[in-house]
Amino acid sequence: MAPRKTIRINLVAISPQLKNLVSELSDHAQFIKRHGSLLNLVTTGFKEDMMRVLFQFFDPKHHCFTFPNYQLVPTLEEFSKLLGIPILDQIPFSGLEKSPKSEEVAAALHMTKSDIETNWVTRSGVKGLLAKFLMSKAREFLKVMHAHAFEDVLALLIYGLVLFPNPDQFIDMNAIKIFLTHNPVPTLLGDILHSLHTRTMKKQGTLMCCIPLLSRWFISHLPQSVLKNEQNLKWSQRIMSLSHPDICWCPQFKENVTIIDRCGEFPNVPLLGIRGGITYNPALALRQFGCARRDGPHEMIIEGIMFDYDNDSQGLRQRFVRAWGMIVEPEAEGGAPQIIPYPDMPTNVEELKRSWIQLREERDTFETQFVAERKKVLELTSQLNEERRLNAYLRPKRSRPWET
Repeated sequence: MAPRKTIRINLVAISPQLKNLVSELSDHAQFIKRHGSLLNLVTTGFKEDMMRVLFQFFDPKHHCFTFPNYQLVPTLEEFSKLLGIPILDQIPFSGLEKSPKSEEVAAALHMTKSDIETNWVTRSGVKGLLAKFLMSKAREFLKVMHAHAFEDVLALLIYGLVLFPNPDQFIDMNAIKIFLTHNPVPTLLGDILHSLHTRTMKKQGTLMCCIPLLSRWFISHLPQSVLKNEQNLKWSQRIMSLSHPDICWCPQFKENVTIIDRCGEFPNVPLLGIRGGITYNPALALRQFGCARRDGPHEMIIEGIMFDYDNDSQGLRQRFVRAWGMIVEPEAEGGAPQIIPYPDMPTNVEELKRSWIQLREERDTFETQFVAERKKVLELTSQLNEERRLNAYLRPKRSRPWET
């Protein structure tokens, strides 16, 4: 077997100015409540040596990380948990949306319309705001103790410099659009997978996506022994020494969540990033969701799609958008939903049958109760109408008793 060629990828460092700005935030709890756990991505950053080793295991065929005897898949639900930001019931960013008006951006950032309009700049044909302008405004809000304004501008800076990084310290219109929707998770996963696929195929280049989030996701699956590293091993040695039983498979969700299993016409989940689209395969992540898988990952038929926006001859972007529309407004086939529940999903046929019978019996019981209650309501309504007719007939007789 020919040796595998090393993938050489450059990583975008987190701005020191942004780190300084985060350090001046006084109320982290309030920021987290309004914008999720974005601060950790700035303060903890990522381990470059670990990430460079991890990238060597990216599988461009299945859009996941394939190790010697197991696979790990970054998932929407795990990203949502790590960020503390829910996946909203709406179609995610597609890049086809209209650009927000200056007054909309100004309102979201507690500025005036003229503040925004005089500071719009264009880089590579894309409109946006310079990071230095936003940092200056953030410090102004900090001086006058306008906490919410400072937090909102800081959040946009993290969106533009960390979640969806731009090489020129530039917060482009795409990052601004996603910030205004408060629904970054699907775009983040799509952006990371698309960037990894593109750079893996080229074997080199700068990875323009949220590496700190990917780093936190991978660390969440590592055992404490690997993180402590008492033997002082290199990351390549630590990762290669891991086997299937060592991985922390199932994250502990605070509450029941819904797993997005497939979308519309696709047997998997289509995602749109900043520069293109890609599919990911939750079927490979069943172990991460706490469910067993009986067949091997390579025995399953998995459709892999990847495209760039400037080379979309098949109109895949529009098809991806339509597919997400079916998640927001499910069009179930035969009454079956396009999503599966977690974590109480039965894993064998007999259990599914028992659950189905129990649900059917509960449905029949509720229907019987409903029919009985409806009958009572109709009887009472009939009695009430009869009494009203009788009162209407007797009322004039009572007022004129001499008449017969």
